[in-house]
Amino acid sequence: MEAKHNDDEIDLFELFQKLYREKWLILGITFITTLIAIAASLLIPKTYRAEVMFDLITPIQIINYPELSDVFKSYEKYRKLPFDTKISQIRNSPNMGKIEVEGISQDDAKRNIELVIKIINKELFSEKINETKERLSRRVSFINKAKDLNTRSNIIYDPFRLADLMAEKENIEKWLQNPQVISPLYIIVSSKPVKPKPALYTAVGFTTGIFLGIFIALLKGAIKSRKLQ
Repeated sequence: MEAKHNDDEIDLFELFQKLYREKWLILGITFITTLIAIAASLLIPKTYRAEVMFDLITPIQIINYPELSDVFKSYEKYRKLPFDTKISQIRNSPNMGKIEVEGISQDDAKRNIELVIKIINKELFSEKINETKERLSRRVSFINKAKDLNTRSNIIYDPFRLADLMAEKENIEKWLQNPQVISPLYIIVSSKPVKPKPALYTAVGFTTGIFLGIFIALLKGAIKSRKLQ
């Protein structure tokens, strides 16, 4: 066992000797791969990210209105845009989600996220929105008739009920002015590019170069030993 242990130590020592003799080869390969990684990080176009939180709007008196999962599924089917988009649900918030997009500049990222919001609100659920507008318009007409009935007839309408109806009407009319499925909050755009990441690219290039250099050095030594046999 002792002899075997000593043999292992000798083999390991010889391995380090071989690598040391090929140090310039290893350093050269590491330098080249690191240089390539740095060049790649400088040449790859910069990418910025924009994100926005949104609420799923559920207008009053509407049945079978889209759920957040429907927004995800519908958008996935639509996917025709040239940039990456991610729509996710906020944990423990069934009616809140987040949209993330990328762009080649801060302005481009912001335009892209505005486009996604427009597609969801104006195209994906256009039929549902038109149906909703009709229902809400009828609801407003009903509320107006109830108000007229209260002012023109001797029937006394419950004032609290009437106040609720007027508040409902106000909410409906506000939605009808700008029909939406999702209501976006503040758009946040990254101040620095999210891609490329020069430090990461350099580290990967450096690490890859070391392992590649060691592999080539050992392969070179193995070929040389075979030729000598």
